[in-house]
Amino acid sequence: MEKNKPKIAIDGPAGAGKSTVAREVSRRLGIKYLDTGAMYRAITLKVLRENIKLEDTTALVRVLENTKIQLGDDNGVFLDGEDVTEEIRSSGVNGLVSPVSAISSVRRHLVSVQQAIAAESDGIIMEGRDIGSRVMPDADYKFYLDASIEERARRRCREQLEKGITLSLEAVGAEIKNRDNIDSQREDSPLTIVDDALVVDTTGMTFDEVVDKIVETVYGGQR
Repeated sequence: MEKNKPKIAIDGPAGAGKSTVAREVSRRLGIKYLDTGAMYRAITLKVLRENIKLEDTTALVRVLENTKIQLGDDNGVFLDGEDVTEEIRSSGVNGLVSPVSAISSVRRHLVSVQQAIAAESDGIIMEGRDIGSRVMPDADYKFYLDASIEERARRRCREQLEKGITLSLEAVGAEIKNRDNIDSQREDSPLTIVDDALVVDTTGMTFDEVVDKIVETVYGGQR
Protein backbone atom coordinates (compact mmCIF):
# COMPACT_ATOMS: atom_id res chain seq x y z
CA MET A 1 0.00 0.00 0.00
CA GLU A 2 1.32 3.43 -0.92
CA LYS A 3 2.12 5.56 2.09
CA ASN A 4 0.48 8.93 2.54
CA LYS A 5 2.72 11.86 1.77
CA PRO A 6 4.26 13.48 4.87
CA LYS A 7 3.24 16.69 6.56
CA ILE A 8 6.34 18.76 7.27
CA ALA A 9 6.66 21.84 9.49
CA ILE A 10 9.59 24.23 9.10
CA ASP A 11 9.92 27.06 11.61
CA GLY A 12 12.60 29.63 12.28
CA PRO A 13 13.38 33.34 12.57
CA ALA A 14 13.50 35.94 9.80
CA GLY A 15 16.23 35.40 7.22
CA ALA A 16 16.91 31.76 8.10
CA GLY A 17 16.12 30.66 4.54
CA LYS A 18 12.86 28.86 5.32
CA SER A 19 10.98 29.83 2.16
CA THR A 20 13.63 28.92 -0.41
CA VAL A 21 14.48 25.68 1.40
CA ALA A 22 10.82 24.68 1.77
CA ARG A 23 10.13 25.32 -1.91
CA GLU A 24 13.00 23.05 -2.99
CA VAL A 25 12.06 20.31 -0.50
CA SER A 26 8.51 20.52 -1.85
CA ARG A 27 9.80 20.08 -5.40
CA ARG A 28 12.04 17.13 -4.53
CA LEU A 29 9.40 15.29 -2.50
CA GLY A 30 6.50 16.17 -4.79
CA ILE A 31 4.29 17.62 -2.07
CA LYS A 32 2.32 20.85 -1.76
CA TYR A 33 4.09 23.91 -0.34
CA LEU A 34 2.40 26.67 1.65
CA ASP A 35 4.25 29.89 2.45
CA THR A 36 2.36 31.07 5.55
CA GLY A 37 4.57 34.14 5.82
CA ALA A 38 3.25 35.35 2.46
CA MET A 39 -0.27 35.26 3.89
CA TYR A 40 0.72 37.54 6.77
CA ARG A 41 2.56 39.81 4.36
CA ALA A 42 -0.51 40.08 2.14
CA ILE A 43 -2.68 41.10 5.08
CA THR A 44 0.00 43.61 6.13
CA LEU A 45 0.03 45.10 2.62
CA LYS A 46 -3.73 45.61 2.76
CA VAL A 47 -3.46 47.21 6.20
CA LEU A 48 -0.88 49.62 4.76
CA ARG A 49 -2.94 50.39 1.67
CA GLU A 50 -6.05 51.15 3.70
CA ASN A 51 -4.07 53.10 6.30
CA ILE A 52 -5.52 51.09 9.18
CA LYS A 53 -4.28 51.69 12.71
CA LEU A 54 -3.18 48.46 14.38
CA GLU A 55 -5.16 49.31 17.50
CA ASP A 56 -8.38 49.63 15.44
CA THR A 57 -9.69 46.11 16.03
CA THR A 58 -12.97 46.69 14.22
CA ALA A 59 -11.19 47.78 11.04
CA LEU A 60 -8.78 44.86 11.26
CA VAL A 61 -11.61 42.34 11.60
CA ARG A 62 -13.32 43.96 8.60
CA VAL A 63 -10.13 43.56 6.56
CA LEU A 64 -9.82 39.90 7.55
CA GLU A 65 -13.42 39.17 6.63
CA ASN A 66 -13.15 40.92 3.26
CA THR A 67 -9.76 39.78 2.05
CA LYS A 68 -9.05 36.91 -0.31
CA ILE A 69 -5.50 35.55 -0.40
CA GLN A 70 -4.49 32.99 -3.01
CA LEU A 71 -1.12 31.30 -3.37
CA GLY A 72 -0.42 30.12 -6.89
CA ASP A 73 1.38 26.94 -7.92
CA ASP A 74 4.30 29.06 -9.15
CA ASN A 75 4.64 30.69 -5.67
CA GLY A 76 2.72 33.75 -6.83
CA VAL A 77 0.73 35.65 -4.18
CA PHE A 78 -2.62 37.21 -5.06
CA LEU A 79 -4.43 39.71 -2.86
CA ASP A 80 -8.10 40.08 -3.83
CA GLY A 81 -7.16 38.85 -7.30
CA GLU A 82 -4.14 41.18 -7.74
CA ASP A 83 -0.64 39.77 -8.13
CA VAL A 84 1.32 41.22 -5.19
CA THR A 85 4.19 38.72 -5.22
CA GLU A 86 6.84 41.43 -5.40
CA GLU A 87 5.07 44.12 -3.40
CA ILE A 88 4.72 42.01 -0.24
CA ARG A 89 8.54 41.93 -0.04
CA SER A 90 8.83 45.73 0.05
CA SER A 91 10.55 47.55 2.92
CA GLY A 92 7.22 48.96 4.09
CA VAL A 93 5.76 45.49 4.53
CA ASN A 94 9.02 44.22 6.06
CA GLY A 95 8.78 46.87 8.77
CA LEU A 96 5.16 46.17 9.71
CA VAL A 97 4.62 42.44 9.16
CA SER A 98 5.75 41.36 12.65
CA PRO A 99 3.48 43.80 14.55
CA VAL A 100 0.54 42.80 12.33
CA SER A 101 1.34 39.10 12.78
CA ALA A 102 1.39 39.57 16.56
CA ILE A 103 -2.27 40.65 16.62
CA SER A 104 -4.35 37.76 17.99
CA SER A 105 -7.32 38.24 15.64
CA VAL A 106 -4.99 38.12 12.63
CA ARG A 107 -3.20 35.00 13.85
CA ARG A 108 -6.41 33.16 14.77
CA HIS A 109 -7.92 33.87 11.36
CA LEU A 110 -4.90 32.82 9.30
CA VAL A 111 -4.08 29.82 11.50
CA SER A 112 -7.61 28.48 10.94
CA VAL A 113 -7.18 28.93 7.17
CA GLN A 114 -3.80 27.18 7.26
CA GLN A 115 -5.13 24.30 9.36
CA ALA A 116 -8.02 23.80 6.92
CA ILE A 117 -5.56 23.63 4.01
CA ALA A 118 -3.39 21.11 5.90
CA ALA A 119 -6.40 18.94 6.78
CA GLU A 120 -7.51 18.60 3.18
CA SER A 121 -4.01 18.01 1.78
CA ASP A 122 -2.35 14.65 1.16
CA GLY A 123 1.07 15.79 2.23
CA ILE A 124 2.16 19.39 2.68
CA ILE A 125 5.17 21.41 3.73
CA MET A 126 4.49 24.62 5.63
CA GLU A 127 7.00 27.14 6.86
CA GLY A 128 6.60 29.97 9.30
CA ARG A 129 7.08 30.64 13.00
CA ASP A 130 4.32 28.64 14.70
CA ILE A 131 3.82 25.72 12.33
CA GLY A 132 5.12 22.95 14.59
CA SER A 133 3.73 24.51 17.76
CA ARG A 134 0.25 25.55 16.62
CA VAL A 135 -0.66 25.15 12.96
CA MET A 136 0.48 21.51 12.54
CA PRO A 137 1.41 20.17 15.99
CA ASP A 138 0.77 16.68 14.58
CA ALA A 139 3.21 17.12 11.67
CA ASP A 140 5.17 14.01 10.70
CA TYR A 141 8.42 15.98 10.66
CA LYS A 142 9.33 19.25 12.36
CA PHE A 143 12.41 21.32 11.60
CA TYR A 144 13.69 24.57 13.08
CA LEU A 145 16.08 26.44 10.80
CA ASP A 146 18.36 28.97 12.47
CA ALA A 147 21.44 31.03 11.67
CA SER A 148 23.42 33.83 13.26
CA ILE A 149 21.98 37.33 12.95
CA GLU A 150 25.02 38.34 10.89
CA GLU A 151 24.46 35.51 8.43
CA ARG A 152 20.74 36.20 8.18
CA ALA A 153 21.42 39.90 7.55
CA ARG A 154 23.89 39.05 4.77
CA ARG A 155 21.35 36.78 3.10
CA ARG A 156 18.60 39.39 3.29
CA CYS A 157 20.92 42.03 1.84
CA ARG A 158 21.75 39.74 -1.09
CA GLU A 159 18.04 39.11 -1.72
CA GLN A 160 17.29 42.83 -1.74
CA LEU A 161 20.29 43.58 -3.97
CA GLU A 162 18.99 41.12 -6.56
CA LYS A 163 15.83 43.24 -6.69
CA GLY A 164 17.83 46.44 -7.10
CA ILE A 165 17.40 47.53 -3.48
CA THR A 166 20.55 48.54 -1.63
CA LEU A 167 20.40 48.38 2.18
CA SER A 168 23.20 48.55 4.71
CA LEU A 169 24.12 45.40 6.60
CA GLU A 170 23.68 47.30 9.88
CA ALA A 171 20.15 48.43 9.02
CA VAL A 172 19.07 44.95 7.97
CA GLY A 173 20.64 43.41 11.07
CA ALA A 174 18.76 45.87 13.30
CA GLU A 175 15.49 45.09 11.51
CA ILE A 176 16.03 41.35 11.96
CA LYS A 177 16.80 41.78 15.68
CA ASN A 178 13.60 43.77 16.09
CA ARG A 179 11.56 41.11 14.28
CA ASP A 180 13.11 38.39 16.44
CA ASN A 181 12.07 40.26 19.58
CA ILE A 182 8.50 40.81 18.41
CA ASP A 183 8.10 37.24 17.11
CA SER A 184 9.49 35.55 20.21
CA GLN A 185 7.77 37.77 22.79
CA ARG A 186 4.25 38.02 21.38
CA GLU A 187 1.54 36.43 23.54
CA ASP A 188 -0.20 34.55 20.74
CA SER A 189 1.84 31.75 19.10
CA PRO A 190 5.36 33.08 19.74
CA LEU A 191 8.34 31.87 17.77
CA THR A 192 9.58 28.88 19.73
CA ILE A 193 11.49 25.62 19.29
CA VAL A 194 9.21 22.67 20.02
CA ASP A 195 10.71 19.66 21.79
CA ASP A 196 10.28 17.28 18.85
CA ALA A 197 11.83 19.58 16.21
CA LEU A 198 15.19 18.90 14.59
CA VAL A 199 17.21 22.12 14.90
CA VAL A 200 19.39 22.89 11.88
CA ASP A 201 21.90 25.73 12.26
CA THR A 202 22.36 26.82 8.65
CA THR A 203 25.23 29.23 9.40
CA GLY A 204 28.08 28.11 7.16
CA MET A 205 25.88 25.57 5.32
CA THR A 206 25.11 25.83 1.62
CA PHE A 207 21.54 25.88 0.36
CA ASP A 208 21.88 22.33 -1.03
CA GLU A 209 23.29 21.04 2.26
CA VAL A 210 20.26 22.32 4.17
CA VAL A 211 17.80 20.86 1.64
CA ASP A 212 19.67 17.53 1.61
CA LYS A 213 19.54 17.36 5.42
CA ILE A 214 15.76 17.72 5.45
CA VAL A 215 15.12 15.39 2.50
CA GLU A 216 17.41 12.71 3.94
CA THR A 217 15.68 12.95 7.33
CA VAL A 218 12.25 12.51 5.73
CA TYR A 219 13.38 9.67 3.45
CA GLY A 220 15.03 7.94 6.42
CA GLY A 221 11.81 8.17 8.43
CA GLN A 222 9.82 6.62 5.58
CA ARG A 223 11.98 3.55 5.18
